[in-house]
Amino acid sequence: MLAEEKQVGKIIKGIGGFYYVKPRSSDEIVECKARGLLRHHKIVPTVGDEVVIQSDNPGEWTIESVEPRKNIFVRPPVANVDIGLIVFSMTSPKPNLLLLDKLLISSEIQNVEPLICFTKKDLASPEQEETLRKIYSKTPYKLFFFSDTDLDIMDEIAHEISHKTAFMAGPSGVGKSTMANNLCSNQTMETGTLSQKLKSGKHTTRHVELLKMRSGGFLLDTPGFSSYKLSEYIKAEELREYFPEFSRGECRFKSCLHQGEPGCQILEALKAGDISETRYEHYLYLLEEIKKEQR
Repeated sequence: MLAEEKQVGKIIKGIGGFYYVKPRSSDEIVECKARGLLRHHKIVPTVGDEVVIQSDNPGEWTIESVEPRKNIFVRPPVANVDIGLIVFSMTSPKPNLLLLDKLLISSEIQNVEPLICFTKKDLASPEQEETLRKIYSKTPYKLFFFSDTDLDIMDEIAHEISHKTAFMAGPSGVGKSTMANNLCSNQTMETGTLSQKLKSGKHTTRHVELLKMRSGGFLLDTPGFSSYKLSEYIKAEELREYFPEFSRGECRFKSCLHQGEPGCQILEALKAGDISETRYEHYLYLLEEIKKEQR
C-alpha cells in the first residue's frame, strides 16, 4: 500500500490501544492507533468497524474516522454484524427453545439475520427432528440440521454467510467451536468445554477477533453472545413485530396483543395450525415478562 494514500478497511482485532485493520484493497493487516480527535469525540473504534486509515510516517498508521455502523454489541464488543448463527443441539443437551426464540428476537432487534443451526443430528431421532422442523418451518428463518460429519450441510451454511460478518450464539456443549473450525480457513477456535488455560486456573485475558472464513467474510472468534433483557430494547406492544410468522394488521383491533381479544387473526391462525403452539406460548411468556419488567 502507498503510505500517502488513505485506505478504507475493517478492524479485525484490537489489543491494548492498537487496532489491526484489513484494508479492502489488500490482504495485508495494518497496525493502527486511533487519532486523538476520535477520543475527543468519545468515539471508540470497535472490532468490525469500517474505518478510514492514513499514514503520515512510513509504517505508522492511524484511524482517521469510523464509518456509520449498522449495529453494535456490548458483550462481546463488535460492530456491523450481518448474520447470527443460532446454534443449538438437537439433543445432549436438549434444546432450550425459549432461549432460542429470545436469541432470534435479540438478533432481529439489532438488524442481524439469524440462521437456525441444529447440531448432533446423529444422536437424535427422526421424531425429534420432525418436531423441531414443525415449530420453525412456519417461520421465514433458514433451518439447518447436521452432524459434525455432514460436510455438505456445512458447505451450505458457508455459502449462506459468505462475504458477511457473522457471530455464533447458543449454549455451551453444542458444537460451536467445531463448527467454527470448519467455516474458517487456517484459523481455529479451541474445541472442548474448557480451555487448557482455564483448567490450569490461570487468569487469561481474551480479546475479540474476526477470523477469516473460507468462503469469504469474517466470523467472530468469541462464541459468547447471549440474549439480553428484551424489556431494555422493546416495549410489550412491539414484541409481536419480532415474530415474523404473525400476520400484520389483520386483527379487528389495531392494538391487538393476541391474548384472546375478539377478532384476533393470530388465534385463528393458531387453531388452523399455521402458527406453532410452542412459538405462541413463548410469545405470551415473553410478553408478560416484558410487561412485568417495565411496570
